[in-house]
Amino acid sequence: MKNNGIGKLFFYSDQVVESPGNQRLDALLFEGLEISTVQVGYIPSTEDKRKQYFQTKVQYYQDYGVTNFLYFDLYSEFNSLKIKDLLQCDMIHLSAGNPVDFGNAMTHRGMDKILVEYVQNGGIIVGVSGGGVLLGESVNLFQLFIDDDKQSSETLQFVDFEFLPHYNRWNEDFKQKVREYSERKRKKIVCVNDGDGLMVDGDSIRMIGNVQVIGGS
Repeated sequence: MKNNGIGKLFFYSDQVVESPGNQRLDALLFEGLEISTVQVGYIPSTEDKRKQYFQTKVQYYQDYGVTNFLYFDLYSEFNSLKIKDLLQCDMIHLSAGNPVDFGNAMTHRGMDKILVEYVQNGGIIVGVSGGGVLLGESVNLFQLFIDDDKQSSETLQFVDFEFLPHYNRWNEDFKQKVREYSERKRKKIVCVNDGDGLMVDGDSIRMIGNVQVIGGS
């Protein structure tokens, strides 16, 4: 297991508070933190001027008693002066969405290097669906299932595997393509069903719920 930092990484396929798997992962996420003082920095994967998706996540965390949030936009509302405030957050949430566009926006703003430094200094990053893909080794699997040959974006490459969320939604034909890709490229792929996820803490990994590993040693 490769983790370039000393912080913690949380990979969610989705985030549904009613899911027992998500509840177990959430318990690990908040372990050792004082909920009343926790601040969550939220980075959207796409333009969200009405803050619709942001408010959904605010509600999710509020169910646990979190009340302090920082919205950090990579698009038209980007403000580099807020980077210092973002780095003071107890955790940073990378939202679901298209990981290729998300990764390109992250690189364009220079946030990839900043988030690596954040984790190296002990920060916690939560990646949901496409946000979780960005924590992994590449976005190639996303392009595989949309059959898109456009330029691949960079990921944060905190770990030595690719993250595949929503594994329970894919049919057997696609899963076979994933296995063939893993064998051809010699890639390790961590496949997670909705409602489940994993935590990476240093050199250890803890899998919650239905998690399958394809390829690798």
